Amino acid sequence: LWHALAFKSLVTSAMNLRRGILVPSLAVAFLHVAHWTFSSISLRRSQKRLNVRPWIGRENTPSPNKDNKAITREIRDLGRKGRFLQAKDAFLEAEVKDAILYSAIISAAATNGQFDEGTQLFEEMKDSKVELSDTVYSAMLKLLGQKGDYDAAVRIWKEMHELGLTKEGSTRQQSCFTGLMNAAAATGDVQTAQKEIDSAPYGVQLNAAHFGCLLKACRESADAEAAQKVILQMRDAGVERNIVHYTIYMGACARYVAKTQSKAEELEAQVRKQMEEDQVQANEYFLEEQVALNLQTASLRALQEEGASKPSEEALTRTGKLLESALDVPGMRLTRALRDLRDKYPKLRAAVENR
Repeated sequence: LWHALAFKSLVTSAMNLRRGILVPSLAVAFLHVAHWTFSSISLRRSQKRLNVRPWIGRENTPSPNKDNKAITREIRDLGRKGRFLQAKDAFLEAEVKDAILYSAIISAAATNGQFDEGTQLFEEMKDSKVELSDTVYSAMLKLLGQKGDYDAAVRIWKEMHELGLTKEGSTRQQSCFTGLMNAAAATGDVQTAQKEIDSAPYGVQLNAAHFGCLLKACRESADAEAAQKVILQMRDAGVERNIVHYTIYMGACARYVAKTQSKAEELEAQVRKQMEEDQVQANEYFLEEQVALNLQTASLRALQEEGASKPSEEALTRTGKLLESALDVPGMRLTRALRDLRDKYPKLRAAVENR
């Protein structure tokens, strides 16, 4: 209301001024014009008609590099689509490169496996006048996590905190620690990954993603017993278990059975029992790992490789029954790997077709 009255006063005074009449209200109106922020449609239309521009406070001043937002979106979109070279072209076209742009292109490099490119861009940014930020370090830790470069991830993680670039307990800090944990998991050394969990520094609040990385380390090392302990550790920590965790857990069991050629039934029953206790429902990706376990292979892809040994008739029969039962679950479907397996072995094809 106050703005409207001031605006009316200014318009009236302007009209009087054109007639040669100067009234006090003109001065009053100009005292208030510096505080206008046109919010209603009618006021904005009047503003445009009279060519009056509102004063905008510093906090609302548009960025001179407003196009960077569009470029950032383009880089992220191209990165998700696997078009890294085009994403880099978009990055190079930006007149002023800021931390957010560097974060986007490094993240795109990570997504597309362009690890050397991403590392080079990170070093380039550090040598420039661009202000360092936690967004760039988060993208770099994501890259190193996917690359599996644990030593470099540890160095970047420490450097980030020494520079004071993250807030303890923040979402960004949590995602950075996930990158570090991914790199630790890639080593296949359960003790290394467990050490990071046990000594999580700087106020990190352990979450489902962090424990998922620890389970990946168990899978990489084919350590079924360690995977079981992780699930129990998550329960003790009050971290919710989901189907992703159990899929990785089953994968660890499958690799253990493939490595030792031991019986699958006991491990399978153990995983299923814990799933029921946590009220977690199986999906098609869990089924893939379960089938691999029953066929005593590290992965279904391994069975498709040239020269791969054929599973025993007993294992195929057991797997056929598993598929027949699983496909009775509403919403369950066969993944591409399971369809390829079905087409390769007639016994499995018959079991699926006769369900």
